[in-house]
Amino acid sequence: MKKNMLIFLTLVPVVTGYILNLTLLTPGLGTLLYYLLPCFTLTFWFYLGSKYSKTNWNIIQSTIIGNGVGFLSLLLYYWQFWGPSDDNRNIFFSAISQYFVANTGLVTSKYVLLFETEKNTITQISFAAMQILGLILMVIIFLAGYVFGKAKNMQRI
Repeated sequence: MKKNMLIFLTLVPVVTGYILNLTLLTPGLGTLLYYLLPCFTLTFWFYLGSKYSKTNWNIIQSTIIGNGVGFLSLLLYYWQFWGPSDDNRNIFFSAISQYFVANTGLVTSKYVLLFETEKNTITQISFAAMQILGLILMVIIFLAGYVFGKAKNMQRI
């Protein structure tokens, strides 16, 4: 697969996160997609990591390039939610910064409450932890796919 296509495919989590956000409140369809889209996206992310293993990029370069959209999303998230006041926040950038990790919510939401000081409360700290844990999960899945792809390529030799 060409490198340009691989870089373009790093936008898939953003697109599926947007679809998930768009359909979440749609009865029936929203619930179905809430479970199906994360499964698809995380499986695809593993597959994409295996495809990156076939390039001449090493594991660090592949991880940075493959998860670059996620790193930029995290920076954009912190810029929007920890920088300007609520009145000056850009709604478009605020929303788009959360799409990359939207598919990891089923997994990460269980762990974000560990970062809260009060029991059963959700604050901005929970959402920030969800962003970070979501990106870490995406990187781990990508790396697992990369290592799997390299091992598969070594077996063929």
